[in-house]
Amino acid sequence: MPDSSQPPSATVAESPWKPDVIFPLLADPVRRHLLLSLARGGGRPATELRVGAGRRLDATLKHLTAMRAGGLLVAGPDPTDGRRMLYSLAPAVPLVKSAEGMAIDFGFCLLRL
Repeated sequence: MPDSSQPPSATVAESPWKPDVIFPLLADPVRRHLLLSLARGGGRPATELRVGAGRRLDATLKHLTAMRAGGLLVAGPDPTDGRRMLYSLAPAVPLVKSAEGMAIDFGFCLLRL
């Protein structure tokens, strides 16, 4: 009979992402739209992202700031226009390719592109 006092061995590495951080960020449909848009199209300025999100620039920037604070996004100067910032997925955001297509896999939550 197996010893039930021993924890099962983990075959999958634990995710560095914390559900208490990710779920509130993804709960907002505008943030999900922005995240998926950046995953599909690469870095873009807030003025372009605003149009796709259907929000004013200040509201879009508020969402982008929240996702930066949560570690999902990074921002850097636009090489073609130094007055603008380009937002893109953080390098640690796990983009994966599967038979169903591309997805962001946080280990406890899968967001399909």
